[in-house]
Amino acid sequence: MILLDTHVVLWLLTDPKRISKVAADAIAEHGAKGMLPGISAASIYELIYAKRRGRIQLHTPDVALLTRMRQWFDLIPVTDGIAVEAAGFSGAFHGDPMDRLIAATALTGGYTLLTVDETIRDAGVCKTLW
Repeated sequence: MILLDTHVVLWLLTDPKRISKVAADAIAEHGAKGMLPGISAASIYELIYAKRRGRIQLHTPDVALLTRMRQWFDLIPVTDGIAVEAAGFSGAFHGDPMDRLIAATALTGGYTLLTVDETIRDAGVCKTLW
């Protein structure tokens, strides 16, 4: 299974051309197999919070946006095991708690994380693709 970083979800909703060909192909292949790409509940928080603060422009009410995400993605909850794993990443991984939770979700679930974030990719805590 593949897991999408928050920016990939945002770009799918607003500007799909920003997604790399490799990542877009992985998403398409996943869909061809009848599977939905996964997203962490942390990504839902990031998107709704950024929308409410005016950092991103999404002209969809929160409830409708959540309904769409439930239809288009496999929503993966943040569990206690994911939280513990995220807290244990070394100093090579940056301090953003949401990025830690998303990477830990990929690691604990055995997912490949689609992310442009070089800090996550370079940390090597989970399998990544871009």
